[in-house]
Amino acid sequence: MPAAPATEGVYFDFHTKTKNLTAHDATLTVDARGLSKIAKVAFSSNCTAHGLVATCSESFESGSNPNIGLGSMTQLTLTALRGIRLGATGTYKITGRSAHAQITGGTGSVTVGGPSFGLDHLADHTNLKVGSNVAEPVRFTNVGNRPARGVQTVLAASPGLDFADHYSNCKYGFNGAIHFAECYPKGAINIGETAALAAPVRLHVGSTALNTFLDALTAPLGQPGWPDGQGIKWTWGKGSAPALKLKVIKAGRRSSAPAGSVSLPQTGSVTDYWIASLRARNTADFAVSGASAQADAGKNATLAFHLTANGPATLYDRSGGEGVPTAWVTLPPGTTAVGHSANCAPWQENNPTAEAKGPYVCSLPGIIVPKGQVTNFSLTVRVDDVVTHAKGGVQLVWGPDPADSHRPAFDPDSRNDSAVLTMN
Repeated sequence: MPAAPATEGVYFDFHTKTKNLTAHDATLTVDARGLSKIAKVAFSSNCTAHGLVATCSESFESGSNPNIGLGSMTQLTLTALRGIRLGATGTYKITGRSAHAQITGGTGSVTVGGPSFGLDHLADHTNLKVGSNVAEPVRFTNVGNRPARGVQTVLAASPGLDFADHYSNCKYGFNGAIHFAECYPKGAINIGETAALAAPVRLHVGSTALNTFLDALTAPLGQPGWPDGQGIKWTWGKGSAPALKLKVIKAGRRSSAPAGSVSLPQTGSVTDYWIASLRARNTADFAVSGASAQADAGKNATLAFHLTANGPATLYDRSGGEGVPTAWVTLPPGTTAVGHSANCAPWQENNPTAEAKGPYVCSLPGIIVPKGQVTNFSLTVRVDDVVTHAKGGVQLVWGPDPADSHRPAFDPDSRNDSAVLTMN
């Protein structure tokens, strides 16, 4: 929590493993009496407070995916008391009840002041050669009001990249196609001190690299947060490997305030997290297939087709879907769509004409598309009029809107971007 007069909000996330949980009758009790010696406390509008104990009405729904946090309406707004010493700590406790769920509460602590790391911009790179190594310096400054007792640096290398060096004081793991390293270089960081990892992060550009990224987070030792809770299986670097060290770029100043392990909230332009873009000189070919079927008038037939990633690069699209291919499907003349696979939909949903006559858009299952991935689609049509060799089509389209489609330079082969759907 920052020193007075700044305020800070305390927000709560709840977690459950239960699917489709609905608990609209939840009541939370927040006992903040343990904060009375360090802060003024205000409760959110869904709470009724009696002194520093409040009862708060809540509503929770987990949906079909219970592995995400269930945000709450309840929150605290804290203002440190004037003159309170840096490092002073208070506690609070939360309990809860509901007829539809068992609420397991918990306790939390709040500390006045703390370190805060401002990470320097990472460098972007383009035209990287496959098989090469690239260096990325990591440098930061403690802009907080307390020293940090240590440093932890989290690095995430996207598909196609891997860490060229492994250190004994780093642990390594992966989540899907993302490689992680979490390093603990020794050394306290004084207020105003600028330090850097003694060796830049070296990344190996692999054969599947294309549009890749390095995410970096540098925080005080002990700071909770990313990538906690992602189920990563970690392996420590070998003891025979060298240890990653820190080097001081600019000395800071000593302080009588105790060292902290939780960062102050980031404010202004200061951030402890940056992403570097690393683009490799590589290609990724995508292709669609066609299909043919036969049916008499009034009968149904299914056209099965697919979209294939031929590689060699893995496509990793962090734009949210703007940079992945889709299949744009037109129906053969004389047919009406009566069904489709779950990964296809009419271009204009809830439009009866589009649902019957198309066109249809068929999508990939995610934003990471490795070499060899084949995504199957199907469209079931009814034959209204028998037309000999009636031809529809499958067209590779980039982005969600075919009108704005532009084939990227990394897919130079246009010969497999379209195919025919034939009926009878």
